[in-house]
Amino acid sequence: MTRIGFRLALAYRSDIIMTCVSLVAQVFLLRMIWTSVYGSRPAAAGLTLDALLAYLTLANLQSFATQTLVSRTIHHRIRTGMVFFDLARPVGYLRQMAAFQVGNTLGGLLLLAPVVPVVLLVGSITVPVNGPGYVITLVLGYVIAVQLALLISLIGFWMMETGAIHLLYRLVSQFFAGTMVPLAFFPGFLGALAEILPFQYTGYVPAAVYVGHISDVSGPVTVELAWIAGLWCLLALTWSRACRRVVIQGG
Repeated sequence: MTRIGFRLALAYRSDIIMTCVSLVAQVFLLRMIWTSVYGSRPAAAGLTLDALLAYLTLANLQSFATQTLVSRTIHHRIRTGMVFFDLARPVGYLRQMAAFQVGNTLGGLLLLAPVVPVVLLVGSITVPVNGPGYVITLVLGYVIAVQLALLISLIGFWMMETGAIHLLYRLVSQFFAGTMVPLAFFPGFLGALAEILPFQYTGYVPAAVYVGHISDVSGPVTVELAWIAGLWCLLALTWSRACRRVVIQGG
């Protein structure tokens, strides 16, 4: 399934290319807006303008690199009945879909590589304050993103139409991942809510570690590992119920 996911990313190159174009435009617009917002202020919410621009550039690159296609894939395979072939394989269904997503991510990264210099040019980047900490939190955050995508996808075994749910999930996850506005700027209730949700670990935390806004990574890493363990247990429980509801449609 890893190979299939990789080839699928390369097969739909036009979609990846258009996404890359929108990524460049988004980073450029964010730079213009936040530069104007900061004005002559040296810093806000503990972030200098240079650190903020590097954060936004990195957070949006991460958002593209860790976006998940597995939700749409699972929905399509359930509706067409192809999920039957997945269930017939000796490898567990969740492991198959996770492997598919990893392969798809690798294919996307291959196509993203030539665009990275352009994104860094229209955005901004600084030397990492904590390189190893950034890599660790990013990898763990990716695992959480895949687990959440799988969990949302399993709703398809109860509901045949999940497009609205996936759209809502995408909007909520991107907002609380801090790709547009760092969580340090979130006021009161929104800030407290963002702290208890797992989405910050897919965007905000790795980028904040990179620019030095988060100096001690032991706490975030511990929480990420706890989320991974908890989500895996929840996935196993949900799948044990979902697999009993398989209804094959199509031929």
